[in-house]
Amino acid sequence: MKKVVAVAPYWHDRSNNFKTYVYNAWKKCGGETMKSYYPMRFLHGFAYKYELPLLYENKKTAQLRFVESKSISFDTFPDYARYEIIPFVWDCWPSKFERTCEWFLRHKIKSAIFTSSQTAERMRERFPQMNILFISEGINVDLYEGGKDLKEREINLYEIGSVSRSFFKKKYLEDYKRMCNIPNGWSPRLRKDFLRFLTETKVTIIFPKCITQPNIAGDIETLTQRYWECMLSRIVMVGHAPKELTDLIGYNPVIPLDMENPVCQVESIINNIEEYQTLVDKNRESALKYAPWDIRINTIKEWLESCGYSV
Repeated sequence: MKKVVAVAPYWHDRSNNFKTYVYNAWKKCGGETMKSYYPMRFLHGFAYKYELPLLYENKKTAQLRFVESKSISFDTFPDYARYEIIPFVWDCWPSKFERTCEWFLRHKIKSAIFTSSQTAERMRERFPQMNILFISEGINVDLYEGGKDLKEREINLYEIGSVSRSFFKKKYLEDYKRMCNIPNGWSPRLRKDFLRFLTETKVTIIFPKCITQPNIAGDIETLTQRYWECMLSRIVMVGHAPKELTDLIGYNPVIPLDMENPVCQVESIINNIEEYQTLVDKNRESALKYAPWDIRINTIKEWLESCGYSV
C-alpha cells in the first residue's frame, strides 16, 4: 500500500496560483507533503517540451500532483521519472485530451482526478481500469468579502475576464460602456485591486467557456472559479450556470440572459438592483458552504483509501 503525499505546484509570481490553494487545503487537512524539485527558470523550456526517462519507481510513495493538461510534464517534473503520479487535472479541453491520454499511458497512470465531470467520464471510457474521480472546482473562500449591499456599490456592470471571453462587452460595447459606470482611476491590474472591484460591482455577465470560447472548450461545460468569486462577492450574475454548479448547490444562482433583449434586461436589473439583494445573499451563503477546498480534500482522501492507497 503506497502512501500518498502531495507536492506543491510551481509558484508563478504573476499568477493567482489557484493550484496552490488545493495544496494548502491538503496540508490543512493533515495530508502529508514532500519537497518539490522544479527546474531553474532557464530550464523551463526543456521541462515543458521534453521528458526524462523512467529511472525507477518508488514502491512506498505515490505523489499527488496538481497539473494543467497544457503543462503536465512541467507540473510533475522531475518526479514522474521515479514515482507513481496521481494527477489532479485542470483544463483538459478537447484539444488537449489525446495528449493527456498519451501522457497517462507513458507514465502508467493508475489514478487521476479531474475538475470537469464530462472530461472525467470520457477518461473512464478511454481507461476503464483506471481509478478516476470527479471533484468540482473549489476556491479559497477566505480571500473574498461580501462587500457592500448592492444599492451602495459604485460599478453597475463589470464583465470579469479578458475581452476574448466577454460575451456582452464584445457584442454591445457602447451599451456596456454606458452601463458599467466604473469610477475614474479604478483598474484591476493587481490581485488586490481585482478583489476590490468584485466588492463594488452590482452586475456581471457570466458564461462557461464552452459558450465564450467554444474553439477551446468545445462542448465541455464545467464550473470555474469565476462563479464562486461572484457568489462570494455578492454580485448579481446574469448569463448561464453550468450544470455542475446547479447540481451541487441545488438551485440556479444565475439569472438567464434574455438573448433577444439582453441590453434592456441588464439595464432593468441595474435600475431595480435592490430586488436582487436576497438572491446574492443566498448565493454567498451557498458558496461559503459548498466552495471551500477543505470539504473536497476529505472526499479525495476517502476516495484514495478506497483505491488502496494510504493517506
